[in-house]
Amino acid sequence: MDERMNDLDRLAVLDPARDREPGAMEWTRSQAFIERTMAGEAARTAWRPARRWLIAGAGAMAVGALAAVAVPALVPGAAEQAIASWTAMPTARTGDQVMPQARTCAAGEVGGTTTATAADVLLAEERGDATLLIMRKGDGIVECLLVGDDDQAASMGLTDTPAPPLPPSGTVNLETMSSYGDGDDQWSNIVGLAAPDVTAVEVRLDGGGTVQASVKAGWWAAWWPGAEGGEVDALTVTVHAGDRTTTHRPSELP
Repeated sequence: MDERMNDLDRLAVLDPARDREPGAMEWTRSQAFIERTMAGEAARTAWRPARRWLIAGAGAMAVGALAAVAVPALVPGAAEQAIASWTAMPTARTGDQVMPQARTCAAGEVGGTTTATAADVLLAEERGDATLLIMRKGDGIVECLLVGDDDQAASMGLTDTPAPPLPPSGTVNLETMSSYGDGDDQWSNIVGLAAPDVTAVEVRLDGGGTVQASVKAGWWAAWWPGAEGGEVDALTVTVHAGDRTTTHRPSELP
């Protein structure tokens, strides 16, 4: 080895990836992480039509118009409880049926602390012991995932307007896709806007399995055990609108 080389030069020669250029998605994720770090951990809400990748806590990654993420600590066993009781087919709930969970979501920091009414709940589903909510909060809309009545697993700011524009007829968009946790406790979620004529959305995982998303009030959403939400195009989204069915990779959705 050339004795004129300093320590960094020697290490560079040993680097197996020294000639590799990061891909476009890697540059985007790195830039988003730097912006997140510079901005600090304070929640920020802003409507951004452009897709961005952000880091949200250890082992979490999100894509879409995501503006704020908070991942409070779960009580011991809550994640395991949610995953163990998970079902691929959700049970739809009304705002009146999920008021304890809606109050917990409203009391959280993301989107500002508010009070909740049944009318604020735009979409509510149950999968086992976990409840996923999309609800109005202040001047915007947030997503909350809870275990039981008051154990909040995650909360995300989706928009800073209570009435975002819906996609064209027969289509959906992608607002956020993420994964959180590690190993057997890892779970993913996906959320988007849906045109009024969209009747059903399915999430088909590349590793096998289909998750039926909930569709209501211009939104579609689902969560499931696994890491696919934090990976690039590890699933497909099938959209049903009347007699029309279309299938998309997440990167193909607006």
